[in-house]
Amino acid sequence: MPNNIKIAITGGIGSGKSVASDILKKKGYVVFDLDKIYSDLLKDRNFVEKICRITGTLPKIVDGEITIDRIEISKKAYIDKTILSSLNNFTHPAIISEFLKRAEKIDGLVFCEVPLLFEGGYRDMFDFVFVIKRSVEERISSVVKRDGKTTEQIQDIIKNQFDYANLIPDEHTIIIENDSDIDVFSEKLNFALKQILQ
Repeated sequence: MPNNIKIAITGGIGSGKSVASDILKKKGYVVFDLDKIYSDLLKDRNFVEKICRITGTLPKIVDGEITIDRIEISKKAYIDKTILSSLNNFTHPAIISEFLKRAEKIDGLVFCEVPLLFEGGYRDMFDFVFVIKRSVEERISSVVKRDGKTTEQIQDIIKNQFDYANLIPDEHTIIIENDSDIDVFSEKLNFALKQILQ
């Protein structure tokens, strides 16, 4: 077995990716958080300035440090989808690249929660993929409670995401159904881990 095996955890909104990540952390595995990596990158002045140029916004100073104006960027990206696209085209590869750099320093299995794995074309950067699947009704119910979004808003998000329903598993893509309680879900993750380690 190679010294370093990278595994992406993905799935649609509300499928249970974060729950899977938490279970794996409790089992002692390293699980990277792309949001945390992004926050770390925002401590780099050059990275911040590049985002400001792309979005046509001014940086902010918070606690003496230069950072982005998230509210202003969100407004501009909402109005102009080309800004959003340019922003994603810069930040997403940078975040994945930083993850890969950090992951290479770790022996054994290394996990990373990647919501837009297939949409971003990052599948081939990972040795295995754990796809978390859950019924649409349960996903909507979960996100309504978690984020306070309306059912219609969540349905719109689901419509624009990768269609996991037609995804065909293979020796490197393992589908894990999140359709019971957390103990059963944990056992399914154990079974998926055995498939990788066999």
